[in-house]
Amino acid sequence: MKRIVLLAALLIMAGLFSTVIAAGPPETKARNAFKMIQSQADANKDGKLSTAECMAIYKDKELAKKNCTFWDANKDGFITEDEYVKQGANIGNRKRR
Repeated sequence: MKRIVLLAALLIMAGLFSTVIAAGPPETKARNAFKMIQSQADANKDGKLSTAECMAIYKDKELAKKNCTFWDANKDGFITEDEYVKQGANIGNRKRR
């Protein structure tokens, strides 16, 4: 159940970013979504999601690797709130082109 909620949050955020292109990214909503995901998936409570913590959200490991790699903008093995917001904005920027 926890995985379903977290996956739903990730999908909702992807949808929000893609539908609000003209107005720009909803940064506050993105930060709130990250905090919700983090509260459930950040097992060691360090304030960021490791690749393993991110991948634990998904049942489909191929999809997990693709998505967790995407959200880790600087490729250091961790997803921070700022990276999550930045990558969400990048989704909107790609849709505008």
